[in-house]
Amino acid sequence: MSGVTFNSMALRTLRSLLVVFVAIAVLLLLFQHQLIYHPRKYRPTYLENLPVNTVELKYQTSQGKQQCFYVPQRDSTLKVPARIWVMFPGNASLALDWLEFLAEAPDRSDAFLLIDYPGYGECEGSASPEAIQESVNKAVVELAGTLNTSHKELDERLNVIGLSIGCATALQFAAQHPVRQVVLIAPFTTLREESRRIVGFPLCYLLLHNYDNRTRLAELASHPSPPQVTIFHGSADSTIPPAMGRELAALFPKMIGFHEVPGADHNSIIEAALAKIYWSMKPLPPRHPFVKDSL
Repeated sequence: MSGVTFNSMALRTLRSLLVVFVAIAVLLLLFQHQLIYHPRKYRPTYLENLPVNTVELKYQTSQGKQQCFYVPQRDSTLKVPARIWVMFPGNASLALDWLEFLAEAPDRSDAFLLIDYPGYGECEGSASPEAIQESVNKAVVELAGTLNTSHKELDERLNVIGLSIGCATALQFAAQHPVRQVVLIAPFTTLREESRRIVGFPLCYLLLHNYDNRTRLAELASHPSPPQVTIFHGSADSTIPPAMGRELAALFPKMIGFHEVPGADHNSIIEAALAKIYWSMKPLPPRHPFVKDSL
């Protein structure tokens, strides 16, 4: 009789655990977009402090009205700059959050394209890997028209910088464009592996937007002329552990340089590594210095 009672209690416990698991799984499916993305809007006065000659680019995608910002070079008479850095912000950041970083950028001949994701800033719609890629591609086309140059000519002048989840959006863009320089600040390996740290196994496999930086870097390494990739990661980063940055760098050591910044966490990494980040952005010689890594 006691055995029957024990089995009945175990069965009820198992059913309760299953109900809890299913409830958590449903909640993750329903609300994972809010867990991944943290969009912010601009204040009404956001345009007041833009650098001189900044161009506000407005265009349309499947997500609705989008906008980004083009900050032209400070010291050049060339209408089309030699280099344009496409800037991909972190999760709760906006395009114009990069302005302080740009103000001290040492190469005054560089220009910058500051990206806002769908649903962020004044952009309509909802962020996803596909929606972000569509928006950035359209932004480049819009910029080419603004500069009165061809899309191909502009494409050859692009480099990328990404922060946190912006590393993933920067890499998916770089995989489809002939960029020469890639700067990644606090990247994860894959979003699924990052989510496993938070929600565990097997719930991490419910993730719908699995940004995969490992695969994107492999695609870059397979290019005939791979870009120079530089990774910065804070040693005290508890949001995305530095081991993830080290792992990515170890995949293709001929293509990727890694800098672990002592004492820096996820929020202080840019300030702590600012001089080194600027150094990594210096122009490359005409001939690419890296030999392609074997896959």
